Amino acid sequence: MIDVASLVAVCQLVISGGNKAIKEIAKKKLSETEKELMITAAKNGEFYILSVDEVPNWVRIERKDFCDVNDPAIATKYLYAFKNLCERGYIYNDNGILFRLTSAGFGKARKLANQ
Repeated sequence: MIDVASLVAVCQLVISGGNKAIKEIAKKKLSETEKELMITAAKNGEFYILSVDEVPNWVRIERKDFCDVNDPAIATKYLYAFKNLCERGYIYNDNGILFRLTSAGFGKARKLANQ
């Protein structure tokens, strides 16, 4: 299970220069799930990682929750896509459960949103 602390650690590692494995991830094309998250966040750049006992951690952007209480695979799919975006250097942790797009993240997100 991916928790907020591990996502914070990934974001901090990448922002501080990262390691070679993470830099290789950044070269790969974005998945459709990653694109969906980026396009949804293009306007204000805020992501929240939320949690309750009934479902796995999930991503929220504005008022959209990327989860389904009847299918935990949905939350997991988007959470791993979010982690990949952190590894690419597109997202940083602002405070606690709040994450934001980096400058490069805004550029990529807005480019995708305008396609």
